[in-house]
Amino acid sequence: MPMSFFGAMHKLAVHKPARPPAARARSRAWLAWGVFGALALVPIGALAAEPPHCLSGEEQRAAIANGKAVSYASVIRTLHRAPKEVIAARLCQEPDRLIYMLTLLGRDGKVRHATIDAENGAVVGEH
Repeated sequence: MPMSFFGAMHKLAVHKPARPPAARARSRAWLAWGVFGALALVPIGALAAEPPHCLSGEEQRAAIANGKAVSYASVIRTLHRAPKEVIAARLCQEPDRLIYMLTLLGRDGKVRHATIDAENGAVVGEH
């Protein structure tokens, strides 16, 4: 009995012959080169960048007492001009400066992050 057109298509789709090992190896090689090429486009600093070291409570008090950082209260006063609530704050050391890393909750309910220069209280970045 002859096979119908749809039966033949099903048989071809379900019972595909396996690819030879050499073809599979070539596919893996192309995939590896593609991943390597994509990584080559990423800047080196993005891969090696370390998060800033955040200070302990004692280190924070010493930095504020020595005038290396403004007080946390003055940073909060500066931010209260904007409609945001501070959820968390950390005083951290970057290679060249101290920064406050803040987690903020906007009145719209969205969480945002802000970076404040700890020496002068200026907003460095917000995202």
